[in-house]
Amino acid sequence: MSALIITLVLVIGLILLFTEVAVVPGFGVAGALGLMALAAGAIAAWTELGPMWGGITGGVSVLAAGVILLWLPRTRLGRTVVLEHSQAAAHSQEDRSGLLGRRGTTVTPLRPIGRVRFGSDEVDVMTEGEYVDSNQEVEVMSVEGPRVVVRIPDAT
Repeated sequence: MSALIITLVLVIGLILLFTEVAVVPGFGVAGALGLMALAAGAIAAWTELGPMWGGITGGVSVLAAGVILLWLPRTRLGRTVVLEHSQAAAHSQEDRSGLLGRRGTTVTPLRPIGRVRFGSDEVDVMTEGEYVDSNQEVEVMSVEGPRVVVRIPDAT
């Protein structure tokens, strides 16, 4: 195996690690393949080029992997390409307590979740299980964080 092929395997390993950190969330196939390619390149350098080059290659591989995995996400470039948090963990922090007791009109059917218009605002709401057709008047019964519960108002 020539030095060019060993270098190519090492570069592919670094690209796979970068892809894992910058594109693919979590630690998965790309990261594992990247680490295996770096190890294979270091072992190939050791057997083909001798212990000195194998040690240098292994050390540089560990250093480069550390830079990609630990330091890169903290740089300005890294912050623009690395996913900071999962969108599934993000939730609305908007205070909806002002809707308590207000009446609005359903924009969509509530089956039991849908949208209601309060003035010019549309809000995702839910019922306690009953279905409500669209264009029906509803009243906000309770608000718990982002959860707004509505019901058809009493006809009294």
